[in-house]
Amino acid sequence: MLSVLGWYKLFKIDFHVHTAERSSCAISSQTEQIRAAIKSGLQAIAITDHSKLVPEAELAQLNRDFAPFRILNGIEITTDGEDWLVLGVTDPILETEKWTYAQLHQYVHARGGIIILAHPFRFRPAIEIDLLTYTPDALELRSNNIRQDLMPQIKDLANSLHIPTLCNSDAHFTGSIGRYYNIFNNSNLEMPHILAEIKSGAMRPSLA
Repeated sequence: MLSVLGWYKLFKIDFHVHTAERSSCAISSQTEQIRAAIKSGLQAIAITDHSKLVPEAELAQLNRDFAPFRILNGIEITTDGEDWLVLGVTDPILETEKWTYAQLHQYVHARGGIIILAHPFRFRPAIEIDLLTYTPDALELRSNNIRQDLMPQIKDLANSLHIPTLCNSDAHFTGSIGRYYNIFNNSNLEMPHILAEIKSGAMRPSLA
């Protein structure tokens, strides 16, 4: 088992990591990504493959193998021209349903999960979705796939919606992990606590 130094000194999580097992665009396996995250000093990651969840039995085994490091289950869903990270809901229907954003927002929130808008403005200059009615819980401020010059625009959007921002790697290979993450004030790795910390803005993005 790999050791984690300074476990209680700095609590860092990356909520956007892809693996070769379930994302065709990813190069590194889940084991390689986890080892890279531990080496970089993170305490947890969320695996958010495209339209695929990590099977629960497999996730449990990964958490046993790499304890005390924590692997969280998530998913990235593309709908209405944007990419959305879903955390806190692991219903397999997320993998199969053809969602509109409004439907996804309602479904996830009804089950206590959260939705994060991934890499805003990456593909188009404006977001053509009613974010006032269906407000996400957070926006990604910076990742390996978000240009630095977009940060002021993302901050302005987050401020207008009164929601926090996150920094995530959006890693598709091991070399992308460790630069962007989110800092928490304590080491409670239970998903309900993490989601509450995100929604309240109690954590802070590493480069904000």
